[in-house]
Amino acid sequence: MFNVRTVRQSKYAVLCLKTAWLCFFVFVAAERCGLCATNAPSKAPGTAALDEKFDSLRAGTNVYSKVTVLNKTRNDVFISHAQGMASIKVRDLDDATQLKLGYQVEPPRQTAVEKVIQASNLQHLQRFEGDPRVQEVEEQLVREAEPYIQLLDENTMHAIVAFVVLSYLLFSFLCRCICVKTSNPPSPLIWIPFFKQIPLFKAAGMSGWWILSNFVPGLFLIAYIIWSFRIAQSRAKSVVWGVLLLLPVTNILAFLYLALSGDGKVKPGRRNVISLQQNPRRDAA
Repeated sequence: MFNVRTVRQSKYAVLCLKTAWLCFFVFVAAERCGLCATNAPSKAPGTAALDEKFDSLRAGTNVYSKVTVLNKTRNDVFISHAQGMASIKVRDLDDATQLKLGYQVEPPRQTAVEKVIQASNLQHLQRFEGDPRVQEVEEQLVREAEPYIQLLDENTMHAIVAFVVLSYLLFSFLCRCICVKTSNPPSPLIWIPFFKQIPLFKAAGMSGWWILSNFVPGLFLIAYIIWSFRIAQSRAKSVVWGVLLLLPVTNILAFLYLALSGDGKVKPGRRNVISLQQNPRRDAA
């Protein structure tokens, strides 16, 4: 025969176990539905009973108007709006809205390359700025330039800007003269900074893709040496002018000569033709 006391204890144990499981499922359901604010962002003291309101709230591609925040969990925000109620994922909100709602926004993670570049640049900058010699030179330059800066007025600044613009236009015109005198059609690129190199390379019989040598250290120097001799050859000048283009100071004079001088070719003159035909006036005499 079964012991009545043992049976009753077993029933009580099963009932307690079922009650515990029921409480667990109720807690989980409340957590998922937002009824339990265990993971919700904490509010400032004295504002727990106040609802957060927004005139408009963007969540992903959806925009809600007249929004009132009802509850917040770690991953979801429950709101009421003009058309009803909705549940919004926190990840769909922008950083500014997340901060207003009390969520912590993590800064974007840097890649390994960005970290290395930032660290190297920061180290070089700190070493450079911390060098007492650099600081001394900066202070000296500031002291020497200060009197001249004070003398500059608005008219002087306008004159400096006008001089720079006119100098650039003159330089572009001389480049155009070189291109025209090498039988190359004038290109609008000759007036644009940096891109003026394309028609100049073509004037020397080189490809316009040589302009990419500016982005390769050392290659542009080779391209400039080749261009100096090729442009002198295209202008039918001596190799000496190519050498002068490579030297300081003389490169300015050589550039002016190549732009303003003739093509260096012997132009066909008018030749004296000896006619064997007798003069008709003498015959008439």
